[in-house]
Amino acid sequence: MTTFLEIKDHQLLLLKGPDAQKFLQGQVTCDIDQLAITNSVSKSILGAHCTHKGRMLFSFLACQFDEHTVVLSIYAPLLAEAHAQLKKYSIFSKVDLIDASESHRIIAYKGSNLDPLKALGIAIPNIAGEVTHLDSGITLIKLDDDRYEIWISAANAQKISAFASLPSGDEQWCIDNIKQGIAEVRTETVEEFIPQMLNFQVLREAISFTKGCYTGQEVVARMHYLGKLKKHLYHFSVDASTPLLPNTPLYTPDKKQAIGHVALSAPIKSGQILLAVVTEEAVIGDKVFVDQNYQQKLQAQPLPYAITEANI
Repeated sequence: MTTFLEIKDHQLLLLKGPDAQKFLQGQVTCDIDQLAITNSVSKSILGAHCTHKGRMLFSFLACQFDEHTVVLSIYAPLLAEAHAQLKKYSIFSKVDLIDASESHRIIAYKGSNLDPLKALGIAIPNIAGEVTHLDSGITLIKLDDDRYEIWISAANAQKISAFASLPSGDEQWCIDNIKQGIAEVRTETVEEFIPQMLNFQVLREAISFTKGCYTGQEVVARMHYLGKLKKHLYHFSVDASTPLLPNTPLYTPDKKQAIGHVALSAPIKSGQILLAVVTEEAVIGDKVFVDQNYQQKLQAQPLPYAITEANI
């Protein structure tokens, strides 16, 4: 990919006001205080909003636009519910929640040639997770080695000819996220996972175990300090043309019940790649199947990070 692409299956939710940061800090798994902008540079972090039982209602990528504006990129079909969930807790805070799905765009870029990004006049972030800001309203996020996202108002984007009539990048971004081991809550998996099941404890500060209370914190912290997590997120491929939708059950010959579920999947030339939450035992035994006839076996693929007991 050497061109800009439009991301439409994720949209932005803006939290604006003097209490935006403080309010969100008490609602989500990550440390929102880490987003502060210094000299037009800040950081982005993953996170989730959970039920009181620690089950994920939605996940997001967060950064700041300015001192009083926190921005969340959320899977588009969950944006309205995410807005409603946070709104009901915000009545005593000086914060406005704004659905920015029409007013703002998410534009993707992938490649080692950074000239198209430099042409925008914005500094290029140096490390994954770093964010740079331009006074004209462009926010540039470095996701990993060669992937970037631009969060920009639709009005400002209209002034940039390179952003006109862009092809969709949704499928490519999903494939890349799977390869990076980054899953998210989809419509089918609302309240299905606790954050550690999606490996959020090892992903870009997606869980803070030191910041204090937030919704679901007791369950998440108990699992971290006292629990033994039986299921983790793993990367697989399979030679199958039928889409494996999120929450599709997975099986092993040793168990009658499902031993896990698909979290995220995408088609590739040789079939599909996916992220699935399954038992460690089934992965070690190389016995994870799509069907209870045990004909379609998932092939384990490496993750770009380690899952160790120290992370759990």
